[in-house]
Amino acid sequence: MARKITATKIKKRSRSNTKAKTAIRRRSSPRAKKVTARKPLTIRKVTLPVAALRSLTAEQRSAILLLGLFINEANWLRKLLVAATVSIGDDPEGQANFALTVQLATTLAAKIHEGWNKVRASDLAKTINTVGLPKELAALRKSINLALATPTIKTIRNSYSFHYPAALDFGKLTSIDDADAVLYVTDKAFNGDVFSLLSTIVALEPLLAIDAAEDWRVALEGVWNEVTNVAGLYCFFLAEILALLISEWLSGKIELATIFQSHAPDASDLALHFFVHPPSNLEELRASERP
Repeated sequence: MARKITATKIKKRSRSNTKAKTAIRRRSSPRAKKVTARKPLTIRKVTLPVAALRSLTAEQRSAILLLGLFINEANWLRKLLVAATVSIGDDPEGQANFALTVQLATTLAAKIHEGWNKVRASDLAKTINTVGLPKELAALRKSINLALATPTIKTIRNSYSFHYPAALDFGKLTSIDDADAVLYVTDKAFNGDVFSLLSTIVALEPLLAIDAAEDWRVALEGVWNEVTNVAGLYCFFLAEILALLISEWLSGKIELATIFQSHAPDASDLALHFFVHPPSNLEELRASERP
């Protein structure tokens, strides 16, 4: 059965956005987003004195720095993914957010694949293994290994996120119609400011092959939920390992402080926009870059 892939028929199948589970949903135009009341958020600031870091071995310093880099990227992608998912809709901006959801989810999958390879089997893995893991973290590592043993993350990494196909076509998506074959071009905005809904739809075909469900919405949701479930485990493991290494190697040397943010937004309240006016000083910025 040919799968009908169209952003104008996106349907919401899950409400678990707070757990970073992406859902395929439909929103009528214009989109009305209910903004959650902002709540206070406590941030713990941990300062790692440079002198203390220099006293570590090169391998220990590298472990702390690499884990921080991995978790920075994964957490940013997870939060942006929530914002893009809840902004999906039938209007041009909602369709552009659908494309962004695809891009963010596949990039997140690839980052997890690459990061976990380092954590699992590399010089970083050897350094981590010099510290005894609590039973809970050892069990979590096993769970992540099992989750990544399925083909989803590897397939996305190798065939979608970091690679462009040699060619694209919609022969297998025979139900595409004129409503899907759309490009949007802004007037008097950024040069080259174009969004192709058609290309986003056609490029989904490799992802849908991962899940056997006949309904493309079910197939895509299955892929997205697998990515976000693994992402949650991955980020938690990285955070716990980073804390463990710091406590083992820098005990008594770190500096702690508390930052109180009185009005932190909810992740689902963040709006991402494709169609925007250029900065008012764009020409000035361009002129400053000319030799």
